[in-house]
Amino acid sequence: MGGDISFFTFTAPNYILAALTYTMLGRFVLSFLFADKPDVVIYKVFVQITDPVVKAVRFVTPAMVPLPLVLVLSLFWLTAARVALFLVNRVLGIGPTGIT
Repeated sequence: MGGDISFFTFTAPNYILAALTYTMLGRFVLSFLFADKPDVVIYKVFVQITDPVVKAVRFVTPAMVPLPLVLVLSLFWLTAARVALFLVNRVLGIGPTGIT
Protein backbone atom coordinates (compact mmCIF):
# COMPACT_ATOMS: atom_id res chain seq x y z
CA MET A 1 0.00 0.00 0.00
CA GLY A 2 2.87 2.42 0.73
CA GLY A 3 4.08 2.19 -2.87
CA ASP A 4 0.69 3.34 -4.16
CA ILE A 5 0.66 6.46 -1.98
CA SER A 6 4.24 7.41 -2.80
CA PHE A 7 3.54 6.95 -6.50
CA PHE A 8 0.46 9.19 -6.13
CA THR A 9 2.63 11.96 -4.66
CA PHE A 10 4.42 12.08 -8.00
CA THR A 11 1.50 11.42 -10.32
CA ALA A 12 -0.98 14.03 -9.06
CA PRO A 13 1.38 17.05 -9.18
CA ASN A 14 2.82 15.84 -12.49
CA TYR A 15 -0.68 15.59 -13.96
CA ILE A 16 -1.54 19.12 -12.79
CA LEU A 17 1.70 20.53 -14.20
CA ALA A 18 1.15 18.69 -17.50
CA ALA A 19 -2.39 20.05 -17.79
CA LEU A 20 -1.14 23.57 -17.12
CA THR A 21 1.66 23.14 -19.65
CA TYR A 22 -0.67 22.05 -22.44
CA THR A 23 -3.22 24.70 -21.52
CA MET A 24 -0.46 27.32 -21.66
CA LEU A 25 0.56 26.03 -25.08
CA GLY A 26 -3.07 26.32 -26.17
CA ARG A 27 -3.25 29.89 -24.88
CA PHE A 28 -0.07 30.74 -26.77
CA VAL A 29 -1.50 29.43 -30.06
CA LEU A 30 -4.91 31.00 -29.47
CA SER A 31 -3.29 34.36 -28.71
CA PHE A 32 -2.20 34.50 -32.34
CA LEU A 33 -5.49 33.21 -33.76
CA PHE A 34 -7.70 35.54 -31.72
CA ALA A 35 -5.40 38.55 -31.35
CA ASP A 36 -8.07 40.88 -32.73
CA LYS A 37 -10.98 39.14 -30.91
CA PRO A 38 -10.11 38.84 -27.20
CA ASP A 39 -13.78 38.29 -26.27
CA VAL A 40 -13.95 34.76 -27.77
CA VAL A 41 -15.15 32.39 -25.03
CA ILE A 42 -12.57 29.62 -25.53
CA TYR A 43 -9.73 32.15 -25.38
CA LYS A 44 -11.19 33.67 -22.20
CA VAL A 45 -11.28 30.21 -20.58
CA PHE A 46 -7.64 29.54 -21.46
CA VAL A 47 -6.66 32.97 -20.10
CA GLN A 48 -8.52 32.39 -16.82
CA ILE A 49 -6.92 28.98 -16.29
CA THR A 50 -3.38 30.11 -17.06
CA ASP A 51 -3.42 33.62 -15.58
CA PRO A 52 -2.01 32.61 -12.16
CA VAL A 53 1.06 31.08 -13.83
CA VAL A 54 1.49 34.02 -16.21
CA LYS A 55 1.20 36.50 -13.32
CA ALA A 56 3.84 34.60 -11.33
CA VAL A 57 6.22 34.60 -14.30
CA ARG A 58 5.41 38.25 -15.06
CA PHE A 59 6.34 39.12 -11.46
CA VAL A 60 9.93 37.91 -11.96
CA THR A 61 10.21 39.04 -15.59
CA PRO A 62 11.13 42.60 -16.56
CA ALA A 63 8.15 44.74 -17.59
CA MET A 64 9.60 45.39 -21.04
CA VAL A 65 9.15 41.73 -22.05
CA PRO A 66 6.04 41.34 -24.25
CA LEU A 67 3.21 38.98 -23.33
CA PRO A 68 3.92 36.35 -26.02
CA LEU A 69 7.44 35.93 -24.66
CA VAL A 70 6.09 35.71 -21.12
CA LEU A 71 3.86 32.87 -22.30
CA VAL A 72 6.91 31.07 -23.72
CA LEU A 73 8.79 31.64 -20.46
CA SER A 74 5.79 30.25 -18.58
CA LEU A 75 5.96 27.13 -20.74
CA PHE A 76 9.66 26.84 -19.94
CA TRP A 77 9.13 27.17 -16.17
CA LEU A 78 6.25 24.69 -16.13
CA THR A 79 8.39 22.17 -18.00
CA ALA A 80 11.30 22.84 -15.64
CA ALA A 81 8.97 22.26 -12.68
CA ARG A 82 7.93 18.88 -14.11
CA VAL A 83 11.56 17.85 -14.59
CA ALA A 84 12.44 19.02 -11.06
CA LEU A 85 9.46 17.10 -9.66
CA PHE A 86 10.62 13.94 -11.40
CA LEU A 87 14.23 14.34 -10.23
CA VAL A 88 13.30 15.09 -6.62
CA ASN A 89 10.94 12.11 -6.48
CA ARG A 90 13.56 9.92 -8.13
CA VAL A 91 16.24 10.95 -5.62
CA LEU A 92 13.85 10.35 -2.73
CA GLY A 93 12.95 6.97 -4.18
CA ILE A 94 9.21 7.68 -4.37
CA GLY A 95 8.83 8.37 -8.07
CA PRO A 96 8.25 6.02 -10.95
CA THR A 97 10.95 3.41 -11.33
CA GLY A 98 10.06 2.03 -14.76
CA ILE A 99 8.22 -1.05 -15.91
CA THR A 100 8.49 -3.92 -13.46
